[in-house]
Amino acid sequence: MPKLAAADLLREIGSESPPQLVFLCGEDTLAVTQTEKRIRKKLTDGDALSDTVFDGQAPDLDRLEDACSFCPMFQPYNLILIRDLDPDSVPAGDLDRMIAIFGELAPRTVVLVVMTAVPAYEIRRNEPSILPKFKKITSFFEKNGVLCICEKKNALMLGRQIAERAKRHGSEISRADAEALAARCLCDSTLIHAELDKLLACADGGPITTDMLEALTAALPDADAFRLARAVTAGNGTAAFRLLEQLTAKSEDTKTILGLLSVLSGTFTDLYRAKLGQGAAKQQQEIAADFHYPKNREFAVRNAMRDCGTMSLPQLRTCVRILRETDRSCKSSRTAPRLLLEQAIVRMLRVRRDGSEVTA
Repeated sequence: MPKLAAADLLREIGSESPPQLVFLCGEDTLAVTQTEKRIRKKLTDGDALSDTVFDGQAPDLDRLEDACSFCPMFQPYNLILIRDLDPDSVPAGDLDRMIAIFGELAPRTVVLVVMTAVPAYEIRRNEPSILPKFKKITSFFEKNGVLCICEKKNALMLGRQIAERAKRHGSEISRADAEALAARCLCDSTLIHAELDKLLACADGGPITTDMLEALTAALPDADAFRLARAVTAGNGTAAFRLLEQLTAKSEDTKTILGLLSVLSGTFTDLYRAKLGQGAAKQQQEIAADFHYPKNREFAVRNAMRDCGTMSLPQLRTCVRILRETDRSCKSSRTAPRLLLEQAIVRMLRVRRDGSEVTA
């Protein structure tokens, strides 16, 4: 079965013979979460006894094999849910065994792998490209079941959804303000959902105004995040933490920190690409073309080329890894997200030129 959009996947799940293997991932984590809930509702009707949950970081394969061989007697389906399966944390032999288990599922057993904290792909040429470490498992799911990617929507698409949701709640918002809200939240559906909840509560059935948008929503502008990245690359801890205070002045909840992490990760990726381009003696236009930057984002390449000289490629690579690990921790641990971000900044400030981290 080919790759399916979330809506098409849900139609297949609701059919008489739903796919037994589903790999669900995407930058739009809210869409991933909502799709997961709808799948569980369709297959189990909310019966907690009808599913078994596994940690994808350290799955118990003996227990997984037992669960996958069980044919339900009193429930319609046996749902096996695996969260954030990370091939890097699973030995190669165990991954092969897991795939072999998935190849011999009992009737009416469905395996659902849900990725929210571990990225499974990157965008290349404006299309999702599965990361090498995931290719074996995703290829198996795509061939024998379904691969579903919930890509991040643009501000225009999200603006329509925001206006529709406001209308359902007895309120209204102009298209321009709806798109502005999407842009402020970096087109992150999870952030948008939380910010719109605040605006709807404030509007209390009335219209959401531009003044409400300015007063209540926490903007995470790329420029401020880039200045934070510059402070880190320059080793200026005082400036870095001052900028962090400014960026989280209105809010420092999980949604805000995740949005900031997303921008920082993108900024350090820009710096890494610029450093690669400089090493290959390429000009700004060539780097932008090679990495398929849209016209309105070419400034990021120019700024990155200006600021990447103080760090080495191994340093930048380690910083990207630290931000990825922090994003995962924010989504999976009970530690305050603000503290995790502060720890990440300290770690990045202490990365050596060879990419190693100072531990003392």
